[in-house]
Amino acid sequence: MKKFFEEFKKFIKRGNVVDMAVGVAVASAFTAIVNAFTKGFISPLLAMLTGESTLDELKWVIKPEVVEVVDGVETVTSAEVALLWGSFVHAIINFFIVALALFTVMKIVASVRARAEKIGKEVRNRFSNEDEKAAAEAERAKAEAEAAERAAAEAKAEEERLVKEAEEAERARLERQETLLSDIRDLLEDILAK
Repeated sequence: MKKFFEEFKKFIKRGNVVDMAVGVAVASAFTAIVNAFTKGFISPLLAMLTGESTLDELKWVIKPEVVEVVDGVETVTSAEVALLWGSFVHAIINFFIVALALFTVMKIVASVRARAEKIGKEVRNRFSNEDEKAAAEAERAKAEAEAAERAAAEAKAEEERLVKEAEEAERARLERQETLLSDIRDLLEDILAK
């Protein structure tokens, strides 16, 4: 028994039960409004066309009621058999009004939901496009930085090569100069020795 009440307590605490209870209460109130509208506005208008006071009184009598008068007292010996088509039309009108209202509410909810999904999709697309753009920009900046690094390394290597060539050219010039001076010295020594 305790387990039953614990399960019932869980069932009551669930949000769906509360939503369902609110829905039933709203539906009851709405049904009362529709009944009042049909009874107060539509039924009298339709009854006016047929000559009755309300729509619920419209019926097809299959077998009329049989009344006997005994000692001045009326007693019904056979009850009336009738098709109460006015009540049936009244119920159909109520059904169509409720169905129309529910259809309208569902269309509005579907429209709002579709609009919300569209806005959500646009926001997600905008953020994903911005993320993609940011990622592409970061990739481009990284590629440019790597290209600049390579260009700097190539420029440094070129500078080192040019410095090395200049040093080798200076060494070769100094060697030629030294050789030339050596040759001049040797020639002077030969001239002075003669």
